[in-house]
Amino acid sequence: MSPPWHRANPALFDKERTEVETAYLNLHFHVVSEVVWVRGTFPIVFNGEELDRYVIEVELARDHPTGIPVVRETGGRIPRTADRHMNPADGTACVLLPDERWRVWSHGSKLLQFLDGPVRNFFLGQSLVDLGDPWPFGQWGHGAEGIREYYAELLGTDDTGVITGYLDCLSKKKIKGHWPCPCRSGKRLRDCHSGLVQDLATKIPRRIAAQSFEKFRDKFRH
Repeated sequence: MSPPWHRANPALFDKERTEVETAYLNLHFHVVSEVVWVRGTFPIVFNGEELDRYVIEVELARDHPTGIPVVRETGGRIPRTADRHMNPADGTACVLLPDERWRVWSHGSKLLQFLDGPVRNFFLGQSLVDLGDPWPFGQWGHGAEGIREYYAELLGTDDTGVITGYLDCLSKKKIKGHWPCPCRSGKRLRDCHSGLVQDLATKIPRRIAAQSFEKFRDKFRH
């Protein structure tokens, strides 16, 4: 097994730590059992003023920055319910849909951009909801429903059978032009939506597409 990222690339570790701890004075890096954690209080700045603060921890993936960090709110303020985008089982926060990572925190981006973008928007939304305001950004449903909503917008169809077909296609090791197009036109992929599928394959990792396919298929069986 390859060493964790902070030992394989100590220069990146030092850079990430310096950038984050400079921008967020109350967040600090810790290495515990070869896992890198960022823990502390996270300020929510809105319209130039600090609106709120949350006690959080961010668990960085072993293959950071390839893997998506796991975020938890550890102060007990946010209900662990799906409608608040919290996983009831383990208290993890759903700060982004993995399939949409290419749009909100692209591969190779800095940890600071993750904190400034998806993490900040998630907790800002929580604070505004507590104040009685609507969620300030577009939000996807929880689990398979969120996957359905995302791909329905991305593909321009609510047909769960078509969405299943695209996810199945994207989850394969190699996409072949002679396959039936997932749009169900009856044409071969190379003669129909090959360009769209190839474009999505550059944005959505096969592993993520495969995970979404399993969740989606279990929920919307045909």
